[in-house]
Amino acid sequence: MASAKSARLNDYPRPNVAVDIAVLTVIDGRVHVVVQQSDDGPALPGRFIRERRTVGETVREVLELKLGLSPDHVHPHLLEVFSEPDRDPRGWTISIAHSVALPSDELHHVAGELQPLTEEGRLESGERLLYDHDLIVAAAADSFRRRYEDRPDPDGLLRPPYTLTDLRELHEAVLGRRLMRDSFNRRVEPLLAPLADPTGKPQTRVGGGRPARLFTPSGPPTATFGWRLPSAEE
Repeated sequence: MASAKSARLNDYPRPNVAVDIAVLTVIDGRVHVVVQQSDDGPALPGRFIRERRTVGETVREVLELKLGLSPDHVHPHLLEVFSEPDRDPRGWTISIAHSVALPSDELHHVAGELQPLTEEGRLESGERLLYDHDLIVAAAADSFRRRYEDRPDPDGLLRPPYTLTDLRELHEAVLGRRLMRDSFNRRVEPLLAPLADPTGKPQTRVGGGRPARLFTPSGPPTATFGWRLPSAEE
């Protein structure tokens, strides 16, 4: 039997709970994040969880209602819970932060501004975001880098078919460092399928130099490079 002194859940103070999302992409060899302007200043898109709504449902609401994106083909990554008691001056609020990485052409009409990031995951403009959203962006950029250290274009930012140079330049943009071309090619080629015409002849793209072979993704989604990609300076 419960004690007469047992407290009900409503007797305890409860925080507000929000979902905030860092939407990342790569434009002209640099990582960008979507920032929205409010009356109080710039911030990441987010939304308080409404009564009887789940975190997943709220993520979809942020994508659709706050960003104008179709959530059906978006794959959010859970980052972490930001729970510093004084993180939001409006009141005790915790944030269940997520990140999303999308091709830049899917963000042409997104509600917000695409702002470039430094290699450390801060706004290049030096502008500070509201609350602790700078920390969320830094965590999203770090998660982004870790995914691209491990697999070839895991977030599908390139439209296949693409060349090995296209893929390496994307990884260099995300990782923030130059990579050894030959070592990168050896790591990535076993995880790709070369494109061929009906006769079996490799398909190529002619750019400024010699024709470059075209590839599409291949193998299981969990296939990895196996170890850290070597930098050009190593």
